[in-house]
Amino acid sequence: MSSRRTVLVALTPITGHVRPAIPLVRALVAQGHDVVVYTGSKFADAIRAAGATPAPIVRGRDLDDAQVDEWSRERGAPPPGVKRLQWDVLHHFVEPVPGQLADLSAIVAETRPDVVVVDNACIAGALAARLHSVPCVLFSVTPLAVSSRDTAPFGTGLQPPRTRWDGLRYAALRWLVPHVVFRSAQRAARGILRDVGLTPPPGFFMDWVQTFADRVLHTSVPSMEYPRSDLPGNVELVGPFLPAAGDLSSVESRLPDWWPDVVAAHQSGTPVVLVTQGTLALDPDRLLWPAIEALAGERVLVVATISSSDPDRVLPAGLPANLRTASFVPFDRLLPFVDVMVTNGGFGGVQQALAAGVPLVVAGRSEDKAEVGARVQWSGAGLVLPTDRRTDATTAQAVRAGVGQVLADPRYRARAGELAREYARYDGVARAVEVVEGLMSDEACAAV
Repeated sequence: MSSRRTVLVALTPITGHVRPAIPLVRALVAQGHDVVVYTGSKFADAIRAAGATPAPIVRGRDLDDAQVDEWSRERGAPPPGVKRLQWDVLHHFVEPVPGQLADLSAIVAETRPDVVVVDNACIAGALAARLHSVPCVLFSVTPLAVSSRDTAPFGTGLQPPRTRWDGLRYAALRWLVPHVVFRSAQRAARGILRDVGLTPPPGFFMDWVQTFADRVLHTSVPSMEYPRSDLPGNVELVGPFLPAAGDLSSVESRLPDWWPDVVAAHQSGTPVVLVTQGTLALDPDRLLWPAIEALAGERVLVVATISSSDPDRVLPAGLPANLRTASFVPFDRLLPFVDVMVTNGGFGGVQQALAAGVPLVVAGRSEDKAEVGARVQWSGAGLVLPTDRRTDATTAQAVRAGVGQVLADPRYRARAGELAREYARYDGVARAVEVVEGLMSDEACAAV
């Protein structure tokens, strides 16, 4: 497009929601648009580096996602389990909405955006677009969360029904989720909509953000998503927003001193195992320590990313000789050398691995991770390990067996390779730019 427009991007202030948006933000800026990004203050430098303008959270909750667990415990959050999930959904996704909506309404009044872009957890962003009659584009940072008669409720980690009994059980679960499990959150969400003069749509409140969006761009490929006969017409699978080298800071793009060990292992045929626990589930007892213990002494090179500015300060003494660690390694450089990735199931990291043809071992059920793991197993590109229902931790024995199975069975690698070729047919960022600019054109035509 030749005319310069303004795009407001509203993002849930969580690394796994902001980082996937950076390639899109950069691409919109490259097209000559003014891009304003509303999210947490910790991401301001990354937003400026992408060429956009950060808009601060004022009335909403500007909480560093690395402090979420501590913040929640201080406010009486229950231990992990169903009650904790209920607490988290109410306090982290519903209660901040009025403050965020007030912030966004002020930004809309000041910047007069042509399009609002939101992630699929940013309820306030979609509401602001609806209230101010601005076209809205939603992109997903999780597996497709749109409810369907062909699937179990999102979050259960259950694969599509195989029997009539499964179908009946899933139908019952679809009623229980909004009416029993998340009854308090559902009631609070309905109250928020009524307070701003909107009629709550039918169904589960987490579906409303998709309902309010003009276009829903699911950042995945068909082989990693369950088929649905009732997929809404505004939903399109566009492929992931994969980061480019230019999206990383100079520190993140720097290769560690031990990088030659990775190259040497790959050249010698020694399997390289990447272990990553993401940016939100930071307790190393869940996956990191079990994986290090499991693979110590095995004929593999273990590369572990540790969410700390100085990994050496959190690592115990006497580490295995086959372990290499860093707080961050550029995955676009590392994954071509990796034989299997062990992960707690972060959606972005899993898709990046599969786009590189790397099979997976997934161990995690918190947040959306049960859904990610279920889709990995359903696709045939990896397997899922059991985790403790209370702590979400796996065991060294489980990791050792899982990695051994994936390395020994060539079908996992072959299937990951098939998925990589499917991912290569999509350019999620380019398609998203087309959709955003198309809505700008539609808005201009409607105004004539």
